[in-house]
Amino acid sequence: MTETMTQVTMKIEPEQRPSGLARIPRPPRQRRERKKWSLGEIIVMVVLSILVLIVASPVIYALLNSFRSYAEITKDPMGLPTSFAFDNYVALFQQTDFLEAVLNTLIITVGTVVMLIIIVPMAAYGIERIGGRTSRFLYVLFIAGLMIPFQVRMIPLVKGFDDVGLYSTLLSVILVHLGGAASFGILLYCSFIKGIPIEVEEAAHVDGAGRLRTFWLIVFPMLLPVTSAFVIIQALGLWNDFFIPLVFLDSSSAGTINVAINRMVGLLTSQWQLIYTGAILAIVPSVAIFAAFQRYFIKGMSVGAVKG
Repeated sequence: MTETMTQVTMKIEPEQRPSGLARIPRPPRQRRERKKWSLGEIIVMVVLSILVLIVASPVIYALLNSFRSYAEITKDPMGLPTSFAFDNYVALFQQTDFLEAVLNTLIITVGTVVMLIIIVPMAAYGIERIGGRTSRFLYVLFIAGLMIPFQVRMIPLVKGFDDVGLYSTLLSVILVHLGGAASFGILLYCSFIKGIPIEVEEAAHVDGAGRLRTFWLIVFPMLLPVTSAFVIIQALGLWNDFFIPLVFLDSSSAGTINVAINRMVGLLTSQWQLIYTGAILAIVPSVAIFAAFQRYFIKGMSVGAVKG
């Protein structure tokens, strides 16, 4: 009887053993049904395509003309380049002070953004957390800065900087931008800080952290979404600004990128091939920055709106 059971077991065991890793059959691919567009969606797409073409056409026109010579542009402004050589890009840096203008623009942009990140969040944190009449007065004072046109402050600022010896310096441009952007930053950060629970900071105070340490180690990391949006807005505005550097930097300096491009336009003749080339080089960094950090910008603005 025992021998018979052993033989039966030996016959059954090989059938029950798994024969390696069996391949799991893949489910059949489901064909995606093509979405049928309604008449309204088609009209919206046509309108958006027309708007994109209108916005992109000046950039495309400048890009094509940046590869053409002065004679070709004046003879046929709407023509296409015969070759895609980079002679104009080389000439732009050799014949003009464009490189110095790029460095000036970079210094103004980076310097202003760094100072804004250090000063504005702390000021907004103090206004929101300290409270009282003084804080409310300061908040109203900052918001009032948004309502005063820059043209009203322009002449007093020029006179004041000239008196202290700061006129036609990069620091004067940075200070003007800092004062103008601080009001918007205070409004943005205050609305965001209101949504941060005070219990998080109280726990840090219990552990012995002071206000400054609590802000930089606890609160500021929570402000990263709104900080990213604020930095992108200000960096793009600073890089593309024309009026403030034109007013506060005299003709003896190279100015910024847009000022340098403007100086290529003369009363009798203009270096159109270099103007188009400079315009393309001015556009590329701002487009690249926004394309790289677009999702942070959208996230920061949406989170800030919810917090506010």
